[in-house]
Amino acid sequence: MPTTYIPTIVRDDAHQDDIWDVAWSKNTNCIITGASDSSVKCWDGSSGELKYDLDGHVLSVVSVDTNNAGTRAVSASIDSTLCIWDLENNGALVKTINATPVEAWKARFSPDGEFVACGSHNGDINLYSIESGDKVSSFATKQKFVTTTAYSPDGKYVAGAAEDGSIYVFNVETSQLAHTLSGHARAVRDLTFAPDNRTLISGSDDKCIHVYDVEHGQLASVLTGHTSWVLGVDANPDISKQQLASSSADRKVKIWDLGMRSVLETHEVHSEEVWSVAWNPEGTKLVSVSEDKSIKWFASSGSSV
Repeated sequence: MPTTYIPTIVRDDAHQDDIWDVAWSKNTNCIITGASDSSVKCWDGSSGELKYDLDGHVLSVVSVDTNNAGTRAVSASIDSTLCIWDLENNGALVKTINATPVEAWKARFSPDGEFVACGSHNGDINLYSIESGDKVSSFATKQKFVTTTAYSPDGKYVAGAAEDGSIYVFNVETSQLAHTLSGHARAVRDLTFAPDNRTLISGSDDKCIHVYDVEHGQLASVLTGHTSWVLGVDANPDISKQQLASSSADRKVKIWDLGMRSVLETHEVHSEEVWSVAWNPEGTKLVSVSEDKSIKWFASSGSSV
């Protein structure tokens, strides 16, 4: 019988404006949110209480992420900066990385925590060193705005998706383009790798979610059900569940069974576009953020985590 995810904690007016991204850290159990009011905040993953504000940006924050150790967070802003935060020291600002204009978009940590990958308006996927703050390499695509990036959990691949719907998958070790994945008719908003390292999932403005086999560079399935732009996708880290969470401008959060290629459940708890979703490390809880300025928690029935 499918697991049911029950709405639990609600934080209304969590930010002063639209909340654009959310990440759930490992070990430190922090939820990091970034908003168009230029603020970044850290919340307790269990209680939903605000732990602290992370002050460093002057313009809208477009993305947040945490490293695998749960010790660092990164936020990217349209002010062309990447901020690295210490989650073990009340969110102290560790480093500010200055990128050239529109080169700091959808920042994602590498699995080893040493680099951050960002999309850019000129079509490059840029890698920045956390230690030095320098841009250490770039993967060139077809000069279309790279809206989002994702690493495979094993660090073998980094993927970037573009405003024209194309997805580019690079082999990190060789820096070579492994695959160009097509199929979306409009811009791709978000990417996530499943924990098997070979399944890449994308959400697009064409209202579709695509599931790709990265090993063979093939489209495996198309998930339909959202009635507007798919803004966020996140694969459940518990590989045994084969689940995906998605969020959309249709104000809905959906849980999918990737094995059955079907919707398990749909939640309508937000009053505006739902920009992002994130699982906890155990895959037993989920959080969503929205243009309605709220954060919503969900927990699997019978979960003790």
